[in-house]
Amino acid sequence: MDTIKFKQEFTIMCTVTFKAITEKSKGDSTKYNELVDEINRNNFHDASGTKKLRLWIMTFSRATSLLDESCSALVNAILKLDWTGHDNNLVVIYVMFLANLISSHSDYMPKVLGMLVNHFVFRVDKNGTIPLNLENIHGRVHYALKNIFPMVPSGAEELFGILSRGFPHKSESLPAQVTYLKNLLQLLEYIPCLQSQILELIFDRIIELDTEVQGKIEEIEDIEDASTKYELSLHSDQGSLSSCASSVYSKSRFNSPTDSYDGDFDYGSEEDALDIEDSTPSIVALDIGEMIEKLDCMIKLVFDYLKWFFDKGTKNERDDLFDILLTIFEENILYTFKSRYIQFIIFWYVSMDKSYPRQFLSILLNKILSDKEPDIIREAASQYIGSFVGRANYLSSTEIRLCIQALLLWTERYIESYEPTLQLPDPLKHMTFYSIVQSLMYIFCFRWKDLREVTGGIPRWCYEVVGYHKIVNSSFRPLQVCSRNTSDMFQAIVEALQFMNFEKQYSKRFGIIEQGILNISEYFPFDPFRLKTSQPYIEPIYRDWAGMPDKNQVAMEELDFKVIK
Repeated sequence: MDTIKFKQEFTIMCTVTFKAITEKSKGDSTKYNELVDEINRNNFHDASGTKKLRLWIMTFSRATSLLDESCSALVNAILKLDWTGHDNNLVVIYVMFLANLISSHSDYMPKVLGMLVNHFVFRVDKNGTIPLNLENIHGRVHYALKNIFPMVPSGAEELFGILSRGFPHKSESLPAQVTYLKNLLQLLEYIPCLQSQILELIFDRIIELDTEVQGKIEEIEDIEDASTKYELSLHSDQGSLSSCASSVYSKSRFNSPTDSYDGDFDYGSEEDALDIEDSTPSIVALDIGEMIEKLDCMIKLVFDYLKWFFDKGTKNERDDLFDILLTIFEENILYTFKSRYIQFIIFWYVSMDKSYPRQFLSILLNKILSDKEPDIIREAASQYIGSFVGRANYLSSTEIRLCIQALLLWTERYIESYEPTLQLPDPLKHMTFYSIVQSLMYIFCFRWKDLREVTGGIPRWCYEVVGYHKIVNSSFRPLQVCSRNTSDMFQAIVEALQFMNFEKQYSKRFGIIEQGILNISEYFPFDPFRLKTSQPYIEPIYRDWAGMPDKNQVAMEELDFKVIK
């Protein structure tokens, strides 16, 4: 009996719908407007309403061929329905309607994709609480995208544009950033063709936050210590999206939502219906502590995605992802002035395969040693290579020595070319040289144990480091020009290890440096990573400063080593 009644109601609704659309095409919009008003009222929240809504969606699926541009008001009303809050049967029927609609009228694709992506935006209800079914809502949206996207071959660029415009502005709350980014990364799991574009978008947004943090660099360590560690993971089997969002929302410093959710979405005027607006709020003062926590959680989610992809991907897929990350590094990160955190994503992924460190080092060396590169890029690359070799725990002694050998060879040739005409050190003219030498000193401070070997029972320093003596004691006087902290530490370690004999150096640093006109930057990109939520990814592969060589140990072990003179 119920089945018969259901079929009868379905037949009636089909008749009403077809008649309304047909009469509209002939100039009489009365019944069509009544139909639009019926759907716009959205009175489908109880059991009987769900049944009625199911019938309407089935009816509209039957009529999709008629829903051309002239019926956009009706289509907009259908797309504004709260379909994610109903049972699975209705969700399946609704997604089938979306698929039929796009197949019949591809012009609706932007509105359909915009409606779906808009569900990724963080919202709370009128009471300021997160919906308990948030995970189900997002899961159903992913189900819809996964089924609809293959039907629209030209939809990749359209979808990316919508995703890009919907990305929360850096001033938006921590829960807003986490919710959207988490959905964006989960989308990549079934739409991998957007991997390169979306990762570049994500890195760009993280870089925006990273550069904001640098404005108060002297306060950062204290703020990092006071930051919150969040229980956050990308995949629901490790912690549901609802619980993750709730954790972030309840603990975040500013948990006032930018939008609220009451079971219905307001998409604005009909002309703008279902299009995500460009997120460009007015400039506001940003709290450094909140930004650090945003960076921490966002980087953690990116780590989770990269780990998931690496574990499930083929060797070719992992290598392709590495190429994407290297491109992002070369074109974005390397050009970012004194970023503090974003580069650690690259640092981690390089550790995942034995072949990756040499590829990364090769890129840096090529930029450093190429006369065709701008000086600012050569100097940035030298900062990166010094910090990377000093801090990456996964580098082999062979890789460290080959890197040092290449840098020393270049600096020795540079000295041979320019020292004969050098009267006084000229840091402005030879900035690239001093940047490279500073990195060499930094590497030695962290890696001196990797620069020793025993040959034929005789302990000695490896031959690759012979060039240190010539460089340090050259007329360029790097100990007086380079960063005082790095120079002093290098000299102290060298003297403790009796690594070389220093020729007499001027104790006073040059006036041009003392006056602050020039400063050889002491920026090392992989200085300690202190973000609490994402730190577990970095801690096992990171080399902390071990301190000065123990004097007793040096007396027992080091004095037998041959000294380079």
